Amino acid sequence: MEQKILQLIKLIGEEVVIFETFVELLNRQQEALVANDMELLATVTQEQEKLALRTSQIERRRNELVRVLSQELNRDSNDINLTELAKLVAEPELNQLRTLQTTLLGLHDQIATTKSRNDFLIRKSMEYINNTLTYLSAAGEKEATYAPDKNKRVSNGHLAVVDRRM
Repeated sequence: MEQKILQLIKLIGEEVVIFETFVELLNRQQEALVANDMELLATVTQEQEKLALRTSQIERRRNELVRVLSQELNRDSNDINLTELAKLVAEPELNQLRTLQTTLLGLHDQIATTKSRNDFLIRKSMEYINNTLTYLSAAGEKEATYAPDKNKRVSNGHLAVVDRRM
């Protein structure tokens, strides 16, 4: 069992490295979004996809190891987490598990925050593009400004850009 816990610690360590890399990629993605650098954005996206594939492979190995450990401990695999494992191990592994747990929680918060910012930037960029296209499409139309009685405006539902000074 101790050997399996050591393997699990190693796998979780690999996940930490992956998550640290993912945080770096999210920061690069943010830079690309702000700079409107589509080449960098495409490169970062490809790297994120590769990292997601690697993460799923490690997660499968970790889940299998947790399943085997849970059978040996006669517990449900859903009950096995870092806190529960820390209760079962001695001092050197205990410190490693606690450090990994703290690091993972911190990385999770960083990923959530950065991802949220990037999502915001993407939404704002899409709104900007949509508004620009709306203005450009409205500018090309030539509709009558007044109705047949020449005193009422025609409401066509299009936006207009107006420079209004007071």
